[in-house]
Amino acid sequence: MAVTKEQIVTDLAELGIRPGVTVMMHSSLSALGPVEGGAEAVVDALLEAVGSDGTLLVPAFRDSVWGDLSEFANSDCECTPEDGLCTSRQPGFQGVIPETVRRRQESLRSCHPTHSWVGLGKSARRLLEGHYRSPTPCGPGNPFELMDDDDCVLALGVMIDRVTLWHYYEEKQRVPYMGHFWPAERHLNNTVPGIRLQYQCPGILQEVCKAAGILRTGPVGKSSSGLMAVGDFKSFMATVIADDPHCMVLRPPDRDSDDFAVDTLRKAEGMLKAWRRGPVEPTETFYKSPQHVDPAGPADVVREDCPAFAGYHQAEDSQIPLCKANGRHPDFFRMGGVFDDYGLTTCGDCVWHESFPVDSYST
Repeated sequence: MAVTKEQIVTDLAELGIRPGVTVMMHSSLSALGPVEGGAEAVVDALLEAVGSDGTLLVPAFRDSVWGDLSEFANSDCECTPEDGLCTSRQPGFQGVIPETVRRRQESLRSCHPTHSWVGLGKSARRLLEGHYRSPTPCGPGNPFELMDDDDCVLALGVMIDRVTLWHYYEEKQRVPYMGHFWPAERHLNNTVPGIRLQYQCPGILQEVCKAAGILRTGPVGKSSSGLMAVGDFKSFMATVIADDPHCMVLRPPDRDSDDFAVDTLRKAEGMLKAWRRGPVEPTETFYKSPQHVDPAGPADVVREDCPAFAGYHQAEDSQIPLCKANGRHPDFFRMGGVFDDYGLTTCGDCVWHESFPVDSYST
């Protein structure tokens, strides 16, 4: 039996969405099951759930850095500071529900080449018009900054590994592992360096947030969906990053293993212990400028004795040192082979290898 719009409205209310809030959503239509009226009915249900005073925000990301570079950014944006919004009609790559929102005549789009947001509702313009100032997708000026603590992040039929707010709080609190930066596209790839916990083990992070009490889950249609209050999410991230700035990235246990399960469980336990000690206010705000992540040169530190060192590998006319604890690099992975498995060494910015005395591992 098909899911109806009325059922979705009821399910959203039972999950915790109240009229008047802003909902920032990542979604999967197929996870809801067959929906009478399709994506249009889902969008109508969401707008009914937030009411005339509420707002719906969805991603219209063009980030295809791992795919066709011609689709990496909007090519038809004519944003001006006077308006602050994007005129691009190019689609995003986040599924049919966000695209249904984007195609609605009354929708507004923030101005960012790779990570624009689309909004419908009372506060859409206020939340979106400053994004053109942000030097990165999640930097100062993005819509997250203006959301109230009572506003919500909705994972509709998906797990919370899809939520972009992870990167916002990492960048705001200047974690030491910021990713590769493209100034022209204002793009920061948050998987370089570092194998990320939420991508490697999304179910673990989901359970951590549930155990911490910041994630409420329940059925919407035939899906399992999740809801977090912005204030709770903000406080949680401030607390766990203050306790361990590397809590969202994983490291292998030893030289001969690519198994990140041990560190995943250790990081999960650490987050919950930190949260149970009590919330901590964030102390940093966008101090660290994003930079390119380039191959290590002769003057750079390369810890060949570190358990994560993956050896030197030929790339065109250069020998590139790689790290099994860093995510693949967008400028090299197209070469295939080991470059599609490991990232560049970033030993000069990484404190993890300091746990291992020099010469404690053979090269």
